[in-house]
Amino acid sequence: MGQNEQCQPCSKGTFREGLMSVCQRCQIGFTTKKEGSLNSKECNQINCPPGYFTNNKLINEEINLNFEFLQICLPCPIGYYENEYGSNKCKKCPEGYITKQLGAKNIFECDQVWDGSCKPDQPEPCPNGSECIQIRGEIFECRKIIVEFLNNEQNIREQRIKRFWFPLILGIICVIIIGILFLFFILNRKKCLLFFHQYFSCCGKITLDNLNNNNFTRNDLPIFTTPQPLQNIINQVFLL
Repeated sequence: MGQNEQCQPCSKGTFREGLMSVCQRCQIGFTTKKEGSLNSKECNQINCPPGYFTNNKLINEEINLNFEFLQICLPCPIGYYENEYGSNKCKKCPEGYITKQLGAKNIFECDQVWDGSCKPDQPEPCPNGSECIQIRGEIFECRKIIVEFLNNEQNIREQRIKRFWFPLILGIICVIIIGILFLFFILNRKKCLLFFHQYFSCCGKITLDNLNNNNFTRNDLPIFTTPQPLQNIINQVFLL
């Protein structure tokens, strides 16, 4: 160390143990909690590099240096990337694009136009949690089986309602309405005939069989209940 040089603590993610001349970096996937670490045991914080994310199954377990890197850090699946350290999940590629392989480190690796095809021999062949399904021969596609099944069931159910139940229910309602109107007409026949004759003269004429009152319009011919002389009848007709 020169005369004007000063000691600086090891930066976070490094340590200096014993007579080491320089700070040593923690093994990949780990970092220190703070600066100035004195030995490798202080490298006990998970810090997955870009392209990987933390295995959430190990969050509540005691971490030690005996863990393999791929036990604590998992590569981003196809269709995802991660450009930062210590991430718990990877970022999704833009819609319609996927990565060529696992462990993408930035968005520029999302350069593959996704046509829905997949390779079943890859660890994570499909994005978004879908499954690689054999369509025919050597052709495989990523499909969300459960979601598609539920959507198909819902579409079939809606079509059944539109084609069968809706017309049936509408027909039953119409029959009930017609029945109520018919029953009302039967129970109030005289009032209905009077109403139609009063406002719709074309519907028919009132007779003594369906009217029991003395209310007549000016256009009605007089109704005689007792015999009268012919001259009186003629006079009454011309006086109207």
